[in-house]
Amino acid sequence: MNSKKYSVWEGALLLTTAAIIVKLLSVVYRIPYQNMTGDFGFYVFQQAYPFYAIAAAVAFTGFPMALSKMIVSEKNNNDHLIKTSVWISFTLGVLSFIFLFFTAPFIARWMGDYNLQLPIKVISVLFLFIPLAAFLRGTYQGYGDMQLTAVSQLIEQTIRVSGILLLSYYFVSKGYTSYETGAAALSGSVIGALASGLFLLFFWKKGFAKAYNPQAEFRFLYAAELLKTSIYLSLSALILAMMQLVDSFLFVNVWVGSGMEAYDAKILKGVFDRGQPLLQLGTVAAASIALAVVPEMASLVTEKKKAEIQSLSKLSVKLSIVFGGAAAVGLICIIKHLNVMLFKNGDGSRALAILCISIIFVSIIYTTTGLLQGIGHGRFAVFTVLLAVAVKVAGNFIFIPYIGMEGAALSTVLATFAAAVGQLVKLQSATKFLSGSQKAKLLSYIVSLSFMAIGVLAWVFVAEHFLMIANTRFHSMVISISSSLIGAAIYFICIFKLKIFSQAEWDSVFHSVSIFRKLFKRLKKRRP
Repeated sequence: MNSKKYSVWEGALLLTTAAIIVKLLSVVYRIPYQNMTGDFGFYVFQQAYPFYAIAAAVAFTGFPMALSKMIVSEKNNNDHLIKTSVWISFTLGVLSFIFLFFTAPFIARWMGDYNLQLPIKVISVLFLFIPLAAFLRGTYQGYGDMQLTAVSQLIEQTIRVSGILLLSYYFVSKGYTSYETGAAALSGSVIGALASGLFLLFFWKKGFAKAYNPQAEFRFLYAAELLKTSIYLSLSALILAMMQLVDSFLFVNVWVGSGMEAYDAKILKGVFDRGQPLLQLGTVAAASIALAVVPEMASLVTEKKKAEIQSLSKLSVKLSIVFGGAAAVGLICIIKHLNVMLFKNGDGSRALAILCISIIFVSIIYTTTGLLQGIGHGRFAVFTVLLAVAVKVAGNFIFIPYIGMEGAALSTVLATFAAAVGQLVKLQSATKFLSGSQKAKLLSYIVSLSFMAIGVLAWVFVAEHFLMIANTRFHSMVISISSSLIGAAIYFICIFKLKIFSQAEWDSVFHSVSIFRKLFKRLKKRRP
């Protein structure tokens, strides 16, 4: 591997590692937040959260990736590109703030809760600060400096999570309402974005600022390309945010329309939102794969290596299915105890179990979106996201009145299933990555999942009936953690023994990660 390719992979690995840490932090803070504020407080926070998730997907993922890609391809016009990106990012930020701030009362009313306007107004302020970080991250990435982007992500998320937890603790201890506490917590996201932008700005003034011509022009073609590419590159991260946004508008309203009291519906929405950190946790592996494969796939397309394109597509999809399926089945098997461990009680466990099925489909969506972007078919994801939103909306109206919270979970499963199937069909059409009989591998995969599920359920049964009385949070924690370890051990033994991955595929997965490469070499030397 030449040094240039090695550096590309090292940069991708650095950003991927930062993204994993950021995602884990994003998952972890919601648990103590729900514990402090209760299900109603969690409902308030989650109603406004999708606006942050959408902004973060575009500004912190899509826009930097689009700008960095254009900086590399437009080397002779970077002055014009930089000026255009500054204007377009800040203009969109200000317009988004104005729109969200002044329409907050109407949005809150459409959500069925007029008091939500305060949290929505607070989150609208975020749009004034994220353009700075988005622009600077994209510029640094375009010039090959991944370290500053990675560090800024960690700074932003660390301050954000700390702000959310500290402010919510203070507001709860002082007896503020759930709406005021939610607004205060959401301001942590604003502070985090500001801190990240200021950190990047410090280094900009140290070096990059002197390199640009102040006489550069704003170019509409660049603006249009930036907007289009940013949206395409954000779509995989937007799928869960859009599902949450649909639930923010429909979950309470549909249930109230069916005769339920508004307060009870809001409490149930808070219970249902417990599933969001579980979905994010279950899809960490797939999101990481998606980040890593985009630059490699684009490189293979440029070099017109058809066989390698098919191989990378096949392996990436297989990884997302194998690990996404394991996460889904594992969480379903322990959902009752995990719910008690994380959120104090087992309310909504059946709905959360149904919701966890969507982990495998979201994992496929993340991975296939990354692959399609790499081969130049990123715009197809627009269709699948819109399809998912349409199925989710229809599903909420159809299922919630009849089966309640489980209906909202089922509609998410059906929506993500439809999008995943669409993505797979498009990827197969573009790359022909599925070739030959896959029946043996599919059977091995099903057997592996079955053995894992049987092993975990057997251990849970033994633990509940013979080892301890599982009626406390501590006991649920012991069962959840031990079950996860047992399930992981069984699953990895099965996928190795049944050879779900070939030796060439294992080598491909770990080839660019030196620590794993060295570990595999040592293991091979120790074999008799």
